[in-house]
Amino acid sequence: MEPFMSRLYGIILRDMRIAFRSGGAWLMGLVFFAVFLSLSAIAVGGEFKTLRPLAPSIIWLAIVFSLLFSFEQLFSSDANDGSLEHIKLSGMSMGNYVLAKVCAHWLLSFLPLILALPIAAFLYDLQMPILIGLFFSALVASPALVCYGAFSGACLVGFKGGGFLLVLLTIPLVIPVLIFSVSGAVSFSASGLFALEFQVLVGISLIATAIGIPAAAAALNTGME
Repeated sequence: MEPFMSRLYGIILRDMRIAFRSGGAWLMGLVFFAVFLSLSAIAVGGEFKTLRPLAPSIIWLAIVFSLLFSFEQLFSSDANDGSLEHIKLSGMSMGNYVLAKVCAHWLLSFLPLILALPIAAFLYDLQMPILIGLFFSALVASPALVCYGAFSGACLVGFKGGGFLLVLLTIPLVIPVLIFSVSGAVSFSASGLFALEFQVLVGISLIATAIGIPAAAAALNTGME
């Protein structure tokens, strides 16, 4: 158990060090999130009475689009510099490697978006129950989004210009997550965490984690053969 945890932490810390040394490139998703929200607010007129009903949908679209652009580089950098092959030769299973990469990606890409939700709520003049609903819906849905993205990224390792293909592969998987996340954020004020939408999101995230990580590992193993 100890070697497994040490290797897991090692990859997570390595990815975080690389990200922090990249000059802020890991924050591009957060920048896109802010730009998308700002432009959407301007596009619909900028009046709070118009923005409030649309805010949960717009904020969730911003989250999904911000994450999409990060999945392409999830494994490709390790594949390009030979790190992926060395990790496989070291005896670490691809499943454990994918799990470590998913955890690092969540910390670097998803956590900043969750922490930025109060700013989005201020921009759209949202009431506290809606903000809390958005927070919990993002938290519960995050494993599904990251694991589906990891699977898509693993399938396209080695493809040049695979960004468009990644979008086509990922969008059908995340549409149910998007639907129930928006509904959960809206219904939180009435039903709380016991709302049906949150129960569905928990199920989707569990299924995505159980299937997405082994599927991504299998795709990486196939790509290296």
